[in-house]
Amino acid sequence: MIWYQQTPQAILKELETSEAGLSSSEAQARLKTYGPNELSLKKEPLWKVIVEPFRGVFVAVLVAAAFVSLISHEPLEAVIISVIILVGAVIFYVQQYATNRVLRSLKKTSVQQVAVQRDGSLQTISALDLVPGDILLLAEGERVPADARIVQAEGLQVDESALTGESVPVHKHNSVLTNKKQMYEQDNMVFQGTYVVSGGGQAVVVETGSKTAFGKIAQLAGGDKTVSPVQVKIDHLISLMVKAIGVLALVVFALSLARGIPTSEALRFVLSLSVSAVPEGLPVALTVIIVLGMRRMAKHKALVHSFKAIEDIGLVTTIATDKTGTLTKNKLTIVDSWSIGKEQVTTIAGMTLDVSQRVTDPLDQAIIDSMKAESHTTVNQVYPFDNALRMSGAYSQSRQTIFFKGAPEHILSHSTLSDAKRSQAESALHSFASKGYRVIAVAKHKFAGKPPKNLTGLKNQKLDFIGFLALADELREESSDAIKAAQAAGISVRMITGDHYETAFNIGKKLGLATHPDQVIQGTELPKEVHALAQTIKTKTVFARILPEDKFRVLQALKQTEITAMTGDGVNDVPALTNAHVGIAMGSGSDIARDAGGIVLLDDNFATIVNAIAEGRKIFANIRRMLFYLLATSMGEMLTMIGALLLGFPLPITAIQILWINLVTDTALVLPLGLEQAEDGTMQKPPRRPNEPLLNRILLSRLALVALTMAIVTLSIVAVLKGQGQTTEYIQTVAFMALVVAQWTNAFNARSEYGSLLSGWRRLNIGMLVGLLVGFSLQMLVMFGPLQTVFAIADVPLEVLLTTSGIMLVAIAGVAEVHKFVSRLIRDAGHQSG
Repeated sequence: MIWYQQTPQAILKELETSEAGLSSSEAQARLKTYGPNELSLKKEPLWKVIVEPFRGVFVAVLVAAAFVSLISHEPLEAVIISVIILVGAVIFYVQQYATNRVLRSLKKTSVQQVAVQRDGSLQTISALDLVPGDILLLAEGERVPADARIVQAEGLQVDESALTGESVPVHKHNSVLTNKKQMYEQDNMVFQGTYVVSGGGQAVVVETGSKTAFGKIAQLAGGDKTVSPVQVKIDHLISLMVKAIGVLALVVFALSLARGIPTSEALRFVLSLSVSAVPEGLPVALTVIIVLGMRRMAKHKALVHSFKAIEDIGLVTTIATDKTGTLTKNKLTIVDSWSIGKEQVTTIAGMTLDVSQRVTDPLDQAIIDSMKAESHTTVNQVYPFDNALRMSGAYSQSRQTIFFKGAPEHILSHSTLSDAKRSQAESALHSFASKGYRVIAVAKHKFAGKPPKNLTGLKNQKLDFIGFLALADELREESSDAIKAAQAAGISVRMITGDHYETAFNIGKKLGLATHPDQVIQGTELPKEVHALAQTIKTKTVFARILPEDKFRVLQALKQTEITAMTGDGVNDVPALTNAHVGIAMGSGSDIARDAGGIVLLDDNFATIVNAIAEGRKIFANIRRMLFYLLATSMGEMLTMIGALLLGFPLPITAIQILWINLVTDTALVLPLGLEQAEDGTMQKPPRRPNEPLLNRILLSRLALVALTMAIVTLSIVAVLKGQGQTTEYIQTVAFMALVVAQWTNAFNARSEYGSLLSGWRRLNIGMLVGLLVGFSLQMLVMFGPLQTVFAIADVPLEVLLTTSGIMLVAIAGVAEVHKFVSRLIRDAGHQSG
C-alpha cells in the first residue's frame, strides 16, 4: 500500500487499528511478528574479526616461509616468523579496541521513550516496542521513532535533513496526496530518525525497523565491501614475487642437481633461498606505521577505525561530500532582505514570534538571531502555521495588529499592492530565488476588534505587504579554503544535496565548486544504467535533489574511474559511506553513520579531510619506500645466492645470517623509513592514477640495479677471497658484513624517489639515525661480541672489513645517485614538453 495516497481512515482500517490505539495483547502479538523497532549496520561475525589480520597474500607467504623453515630443520626461523605474524595481529586488535571504545562513547546511552495510544489511553513505551498500527503522539523537539502516516497535525514542522539532506523544515499535514511522490514530497508522512521542530500531532505507525525508510537505506549498506586499492596492489606485487621465487627455485634446484649436489642438500638450499626472498619484516612495519598514522590523525580530530581507510585516503581522487552539516552548519541565517517601503522587514518578522516561549523552528531562530538587541513586541496570541493559507502569525494587542510571515506567493495574493508594486515585489522575489535563497514574505493587518481564533477567519482579508527575507544554510568558514586546498592537490570535490537546483547551484558557486549551470545535475536527470551515469557525471560537481538511493548510484558510477571518498552525517549517507573507498562520517552525525564511516571527523570539520589526505599521501609514499628497500634486499640476496651457485662459489652467507639481515638489520631501518616526513609539495601534486602500480618503472628499475650491484660486489668479494685461499667461514663473514652495509646505504637512498642521498639530510629523520645506531650496535655484537659463535663469524682483520664495506657503500650509493640523476632529467624533460 502506498501510505501517502490513502486517507487516515483507510489506513486505520488496513492496519486493523483505531484512534484509540491497539490493545496491549495485540501489540505484543505484532511485536513477535514484526520484531523490535531497531536498525543497525550488519556487524562482522567474531570469527571474521579474529581472522582479519591473517588475511591477505603476504601473511600466506609468511606462513609458507615458516612451514618451509620447519621442514628444513630450522625451528628458530619458524618461531621468529610466527612471532612476527602474531605481533602484527596483536597490534591490529589493540588499535581496533581503542578505536571502538571511542565510537562507543559517542553513542547515545538511553533508549528513546515515546507516547502512544494503547488500550484507549495515553501510555509511554520504549521506541523498540513500537509496531505497525500504534497511534503515535508527535511533540515538539522529539525524534520520530518510526515511519508513520499523519492523522492529525497542528502547525507540525519536521526537520528531515538527516534523511533527505534538505536543510529547511517541512510543514506536515494529514491530507491525501495524489500521484507518485518522492520522499521529500510526502508531506503527510513522518519518517524514523527525523525531528519535530514545532507543532504537534498524531500519526499511525505504518513501518518499523528495517522496513522504514532508514532501514531500507541501511540495507543498501550491506553489499560487498570495497577492497582497498593499496592492499590490492601489495597483494599483486607479492603474488608476482611468489611466482618469480617459484620459477627461480625450480631453476636453482635443477642447476644444483646438474652440478652433482645431493638431492637433500639441493632441496635445503632451495628452501633457504626461498625464505631469504621473503621480506619478513614488512607486515609488522606496515602495521606499525599505519597505527602511528592513526594516532597522529586522532590528535587532529580524525578518528580512523579502519586500516583500509588510512591506506586509501592518500590515493583519493575525488571527494563526494554531503552538504548539510558537512559544508554547512545546518543552521538557517538571514542573508538579505527587501522592503516595499521604509519599514524594517526583520523587525516586522520578529513581531510574528513570541520570544518568551522556547523557539525550536530554525526559521524563527534565524529571525531572532538577526534582531540582536532590538525590543520585542508583546504577543497576545500566536497563530500556528496554516497549511491552506501557507502562513503563520501573531497578534499584538498594544499595536492592534496581526503580523504575518509565510509563503511569498500566498501573502502577495492576499496583499493590497497595486499591479506596479506587485510587479516590483515579484522581481525582487525572482532575484532572491535565482540565488538559491529560501524566501519568506512578511505582512501585517490592522485589527481593532477581537482577533480571530485562527488564521482561517482572515482568509478574505487584505494584508499590508512589508517585504521579503532571504535565508540560507550558513556555510562553515573553513569549507571554501578546504575545497581550494583539495583542488590544489588535484582532487575534485562534488557536493551532493537534497536542496533545490537553484539553492545547490548558489552554494556551489560560493564554495568554488561550480561556475556554470552545466556543472549541476538533479536526481531526476540521472541515467539508470551505471556506465551511462558515469559518463553523464564526469563534469558534474553539484548534485541537487538527490535521494539516498541516488547518492548510492552516483558513488557506484564515480568508482568506475575514481578513488572516491564520501563524507556525510545522516542515515541518508550510510550506503555510500560503507561502499566508498573511504567513508568519512561526521562525529555529530547519527550512530549508524559513524559506524559506517572508515574515518570519523570528531570536529565535523571538512578541512580535517584535507589534513587526513596529506597524512594518507605521506603514509602511501612511505609504504612505497619500505617496499623498495625490503624488496631490493631480498632480490639482492637471491641474486647473490644464485650467482654463487652458477659460479661454483661457496654460499656467501648462511641461513641464520640471512634471517639476521631480514629481521634485525632491515627492521632497524625500515620502521624509521616508514615514518619519513613528507617531501615538499606533496599536496601540490595530483593524486596518483588509480591503476598506477605501487612501484613504478623508475623504482623498479632502480630496485633491480641496486640488487644487481649488491650481488656483483658481494660475488666479486667472494671471488677475490676464494682466490686468496680463504676459508668458507672467512668468506661468509666478509660477505655478511658487506651485505649489511649495503642495506644501511640503501635505506638512506630510499628516503627520496628523486632527491639525492645528500639532499635528504635537509629533512632530518632522527629515527633513521637512531635506527642506524641500533643496527650498527647489534651488528658489532655479532661481529666482535658474544654472538660470534652463533653466527659462525670468523676472525677477519678490521681493514679487510672496512675496505670491503667501503666498496659496497660507494657502489650502492653511486649506482642509486646516477639513476636518480637520469630520472630527474627524464622527469624535467617531461614537464617541459607538457
